[in-house]
Amino acid sequence: MEAHLLPCKISSDGMHVDVQAGFVREETDSISFSGHSVQKANFRGRPIFGTKLPIPPPYEAVLAHPTDSLGDKEPARLFVKSKVSSITLWNLSDEPKASDKIPSAMLWLKLAPLIHSDVTYSN
Repeated sequence: MEAHLLPCKISSDGMHVDVQAGFVREETDSISFSGHSVQKANFRGRPIFGTKLPIPPPYEAVLAHPTDSLGDKEPARLFVKSKVSSITLWNLSDEPKASDKIPSAMLWLKLAPLIHSDVTYSN
């Protein structure tokens, strides 16, 4: 499954909608910071630009849905609906940058093993 992170909130009533038919995107000649081509689309009449973000190994992304809450004091549990193969980050009017919040967070996923690994000192 391909996931898209759009710069807006979309209310849903649970009806199935054919997104592929209405969400037409095209590749541009630009290459993004992630090494993938920049895509261009229009959403509700506004131009948006996106790029695929790789999920760094050994991490995986999933689409999770909440189950019904068991009570007022107990939070709803999540169940995994599907595995996400890629994430496309979209921005309004500008191409996504490495300094955006999501790419910065993914950079930390790559850095975490280095920061938390054992260090040996030698003279």
